[in-house]
Amino acid sequence: MKSLYTTLAMAALFSTSLAAQTCKTESIEATQPNGHFLDNKDGTVTDIVNGLLWSKCSFGQTYQDGNCVGTPTNISSWQAALKIADENSSQFNVDGWRLPNIKELGILVERMCVEPAINLYAFPSTPSAAYWSNTPDAHNLTSLGNVEGLIVDFSDGSEFLTDVNTHRLIRFVKALN
Repeated sequence: MKSLYTTLAMAALFSTSLAAQTCKTESIEATQPNGHFLDNKDGTVTDIVNGLLWSKCSFGQTYQDGNCVGTPTNISSWQAALKIADENSSQFNVDGWRLPNIKELGILVERMCVEPAINLYAFPSTPSAAYWSNTPDAHNLTSLGNVEGLIVDFSDGSEFLTDVNTHRLIRFVKALN
């Protein structure tokens, strides 16, 4: 029975990431148009408006021929996400990579689209899932007094998580110097 639940949970994760993005281009103007981002063709994307450099792929995916291949890695806790970010602070031949703060992560939300609510030209293969930020959520203390981090759910762009058992992913950012 446990393997059935595991199989169903995995199927739900992958089915949401494969669902077609829906955009209301006739009624809502793009909040993150293609000109906002510059694909550096090396696995990074420059946010020319905000002066940020983003990893094109989610953690666990591999950049290959302009695409993100593979399945993003589920990160089960904020502490684990922070540790992974620290361990991966040097990539693409530069230092300074980290988890984005909640405002930076919110920049990626494309308000005219859902499932996922992100510019898929700049960030292909992004699943409709929640992503960790490095911003602590002081309102969501666990019973042990531990602080969790804030997230952005790219299924609809919301900055909260209604199902605490949902998979959470990460994407790295660094400030341009």
